[in-house]
Amino acid sequence: MKDRAMQALYLMALEPVSETTADTRSYGFRKERRCMDAVQQCHNILRKGYSPEWILEGDIKGCFDHISHEWLLANIPMDKAMLRKWLKCGYIFNKQMFPTEEGTPQGGIISPTLANMTLDGLQKVLAEKYKRVRIKGKLYSPMVNLVRYADDFIITCENRETLEKEIKPLVADFMSERGLTLSEEKTVITNICDGFDFLGFNIRKYGNEILTKPTKKAEKRFMENIRKVIKGNKGCRQESLIRMLNAKIRGWGAYYQHGATRDSFHRVDHQIFLSLWQWAKRRHSKKEKRWIKDRYWHNIRGNSWTFAAKFKKSNGKEDQLTLLTLASSFPFLQYTQIKGDMNPFDVDCRLYFNQRMKSKMLVSLKGRKSLLYLWEKQGRKCPICGEPIDTHKAWNVMPTVQNGRKCNLLVHDKCFKLSHKSNDNNK
Repeated sequence: MKDRAMQALYLMALEPVSETTADTRSYGFRKERRCMDAVQQCHNILRKGYSPEWILEGDIKGCFDHISHEWLLANIPMDKAMLRKWLKCGYIFNKQMFPTEEGTPQGGIISPTLANMTLDGLQKVLAEKYKRVRIKGKLYSPMVNLVRYADDFIITCENRETLEKEIKPLVADFMSERGLTLSEEKTVITNICDGFDFLGFNIRKYGNEILTKPTKKAEKRFMENIRKVIKGNKGCRQESLIRMLNAKIRGWGAYYQHGATRDSFHRVDHQIFLSLWQWAKRRHSKKEKRWIKDRYWHNIRGNSWTFAAKFKKSNGKEDQLTLLTLASSFPFLQYTQIKGDMNPFDVDCRLYFNQRMKSKMLVSLKGRKSLLYLWEKQGRKCPICGEPIDTHKAWNVMPTVQNGRKCNLLVHDKCFKLSHKSNDNNK
């Protein structure tokens, strides 16, 4: 615990430096950046008719485990003695100590930032070598672009030969200096018309239109999780099952709703329905289909096949809980990509990030003016921990009493649970 606290302390000093020197098209493990920024950047550079057609999908063999200690000690601007201790401390597995001669600290708070700083600079190397030039009075661009999320990256180019004979060896040399190697099997060159998978999305060009949609693997993995929940709760109440499923559906839907997901969402909704139908049939094997349908599916807002359950709230009033459907609950939402040169530690960028946070919360709280008012009244912060309330962390509404009056507070989900646990212990 002491070691993690010390790493967190050093990270507070190192992170502003790493943000200032970071590649502008790097999005992983960075404040105010997320997967969708990387996916949106791919969309932006590939969507036009004259966009590059060839993509190098980069894969680094065990990135976190093989970064050169010598390179880190020579290039990371922090206390060398402390960094050396963390790098050489090793790890314990099955009560046995294993020394580390390469790689960043196992599970260390500071490790993602160290890895990012190791990989930063590739964008500059590519930009300097593949500049726009004038040939016979015309401006020519090789269309070389890098998009990176942690150790996953793609590089675009107008032709396959340049990627294969120039850029791939250049990247391999860049990695070699840092003790890293590209996986020959997984580092492949793909045409945009065939599509490629990146961060759970399949990005592919159909004619002149680029579509980003969930990968087949992502759909399959999600449905495996859904079926596992349904099969593992054969005897539970319908209300409890809906709550468990809604938590998973909400997370998956929110992640993918910025892509072209209509067909995918309808397909997954149908698979969930089939799994729930089997769940209901097993519970009432002797009942007719009509009885089962009327027992678990109800007509809500014109949809007679809504999986819903009635339950009593803590105040004794009856309410109805419905299962979320991806197609209706998560309509397409245009994502606003972060500006590449914006730094969350730069005071000149503070207004930009405040406006960006407000825009996200306006979308999140659409149709809920009272919650938006509450968020603004609290200074956009959780009154328990003092940290900002935004769309990156789950939050909840906590009923409380202040000055003898009942009121609500917007708090982080973790703070909400800790507060309830503390109240239960004090009873």
